[in-house]
Amino acid sequence: MENITYHSLQAEHAWMIVSDQLQQRNNMLAKSISHMERNPSDLPMASRLIMLRYHLKMSLRQLTQEARQQKKTAQQGNRLAEQWMHVHQLFFLLRQIDNELGRATTENTLLRSWLESLEGRVYRSALVHLN
Repeated sequence: MENITYHSLQAEHAWMIVSDQLQQRNNMLAKSISHMERNPSDLPMASRLIMLRYHLKMSLRQLTQEARQQKKTAQQGNRLAEQWMHVHQLFFLLRQIDNELGRATTENTLLRSWLESLEGRVYRSALVHLN
């Protein structure tokens, strides 16, 4: 039987937050791509967002696969450290995605105005818990 500690609950909570944030970015990228594809002059930006979304999905798949493999071989005491390492890797991926989205919005006013018109549910506020 596994022991549940305060630290393991913290790690689980952090994992849930960063996973939710990554899912939100994925959804936002999908909507942004659809919006940008409507205008032929914005197809280069749509292509850039497609590549960013592909990077997000592939990196997430790779990190999760590595975490599953480590989980099988990790000792009980190291599992918490492994889980935190996975959370920090996901958080780093999230920051990369946010940086690229930030660059894209500074370069394209249509994308920026469209994203500003969306309601941002928990865009950054939940990330305070990870720091």
